Amino acid sequence: MGDLRAPKIILCEFASLFYSYIVGSQRSNLEGIQAEMNLRQQPESQTPQARSNERCTIILTPRDLFSVTEECLTHLFNNTPEPFELIVVMGGAPDQITKNLEAKLSGKARLIFKPKFLNTAEARNLGLRETKTRLAVCLDTNVFVRPNWLTPLIECQQETGASLAVPLVLEEDDHIHTAGNDLFITRENGQAFGSMELRFHGQKVCETTNLLRRDVDFGELHCQLFVVDTALRLGVYDEHLREGGEIDSGLTLAQAGCKMMFEPKSVVHLYYPHVIKNLVDAQFHMWKWDIPAVMASYRHIREKWNIDVGGPRGHFKRYLVKVNSRVGPLTQIYPAAITICLDRLFKYLPRNIRRLSSSLRWLFKAWRLGYYKAASTVRQ
Repeated sequence: MGDLRAPKIILCEFASLFYSYIVGSQRSNLEGIQAEMNLRQQPESQTPQARSNERCTIILTPRDLFSVTEECLTHLFNNTPEPFELIVVMGGAPDQITKNLEAKLSGKARLIFKPKFLNTAEARNLGLRETKTRLAVCLDTNVFVRPNWLTPLIECQQETGASLAVPLVLEEDDHIHTAGNDLFITRENGQAFGSMELRFHGQKVCETTNLLRRDVDFGELHCQLFVVDTALRLGVYDEHLREGGEIDSGLTLAQAGCKMMFEPKSVVHLYYPHVIKNLVDAQFHMWKWDIPAVMASYRHIREKWNIDVGGPRGHFKRYLVKVNSRVGPLTQIYPAAITICLDRLFKYLPRNIRRLSSSLRWLFKAWRLGYYKAASTVRQ
């Protein structure tokens, strides 16, 4: 008599396989449905597309010019399709500027106006404390953003984990102002001297470049994207400084071990007139670049970091006189529309007279602006 156990075993194995197939198939389907449901239930901030579209705040503050604010806003709204919050902070702005901004930005921005002039750190700290988003871009009013500037800057921060990201800054339309920054330090007799290095400064930019995303020692103040919590926690904007804040913030971030990055796909344009043409800018520009106040800022940096950022030969003071020369000598003595016009007519004088006059103007401005006073104070 044959063994009847073999067919039973075969039937049992077939039933077991069939059951496993049915259950496994159902389980697979359930897992697939659950995975899809989980994906749909994920917060938008976790998806790559949402990450690149992360909403940020743009904090607009004047560095030393009020008159270009509306032009800056025009570029900002035309070239920033991404969603963003806007905060405008100004100190000592003329009534005509604040009234125009109130009319133009009603319901579109938070406006913070203070009666006295504010340095960059004071204005940006006010804006950062009002910010509700994770990221904030701090932008000067004389910086005009180019198309597709914001998303690459945000993606640079997201992909690298940087606490600070800065764009390619152009000047004179198509020349590099800076493509990131290095801090050169040399020592003499135990004293460290620091110098700001602007990468590829003056190079002409055509359609494309070979610039790559890379780390920086600091980022110039013209346009900076910060992680807000980090910026506030570390105090990246020292309100004692009227000038030199970019070096100080870079040293602050470096001391905390924070990454700082340059993003070449983000491009902005820095506007700087050779001569101040608008009366609303004259007083603020002179206040911003007051030589004794600026040199006091550099002494503060030296005491804070033990680095003299004025350079071993003090050449920065001569640069300050040059910057102050954007406001003509007559306008410096008596700021008025007529003196601005007279100062602008200077370029039409014969060349020899202009050369002699320039030398006399330099000596006069150096004396009037406190160049020699600052120099003697530094030597002490």
